[in-house]
Amino acid sequence: MSELYLVRHAQASFGAENYDQLSELGHRQSRWLGEHLGGRGVSFDTLVVGDMVRHHETLDGICTGMDMDGNDRLVLPGLNEYNFTEMIEAYGKSYGDDPIYQLITENPDDKRYYFRLLRKVLTIWTRGEIPDVTETWIDFKARVSDAQQQLQAMADKGNRILAIASGGSVSMLVGLVLGIPDENVFDLNLQYKNTAISHFFFNSKKMNLTGFNAIPHLDSKEMEQYVTYG
Repeated sequence: MSELYLVRHAQASFGAENYDQLSELGHRQSRWLGEHLGGRGVSFDTLVVGDMVRHHETLDGICTGMDMDGNDRLVLPGLNEYNFTEMIEAYGKSYGDDPIYQLITENPDDKRYYFRLLRKVLTIWTRGEIPDVTETWIDFKARVSDAQQQLQAMADKGNRILAIASGGSVSMLVGLVLGIPDENVFDLNLQYKNTAISHFFFNSKKMNLTGFNAIPHLDSKEMEQYVTYG
């Protein structure tokens, strides 16, 4: 059986003009994870990354922490995040009188309102009730499923893969493996921690989840202050 370490990217730059880059803490989280994996003697045969800046920067930090060359990496855009900014704009056109939507437009940097709106918008998106979005829920599910199939096609005896993705795509892949109903997939998404690992054993026909949302590199009283979700 082969192994997959599927990691959510480190903390991105919430509230910045460009969200798709790691924060200073995000860079540290990535290095800490790499140092933890290196300290355990873990090595990888294949590196896979989504096609987003925060994915590449997370992999860069992990490789630095492991003291390894990470230049040889396979890019799978299927591991990219959904476009929540576009969804909010489309939601506002149809549901602009929603008090939560009005609060987030007035307080764009307030995470309390952001996550309340996120849950609401994602729930409606899975039902196909947000018009005028580039990617529907069905499209998103299909591209993550395609990424999963590409990962499984790499199955080889003892092959160990490290893949960096986003919270939504990680949760979707876990949901596909476990057969979770669509409406429950984002319950996973909203609890997924930055640089958390989901671990799988797999072959070309089947993938089994053996660990979910683990942050062993931050699992101490000293480090718990660095646990983030966005």
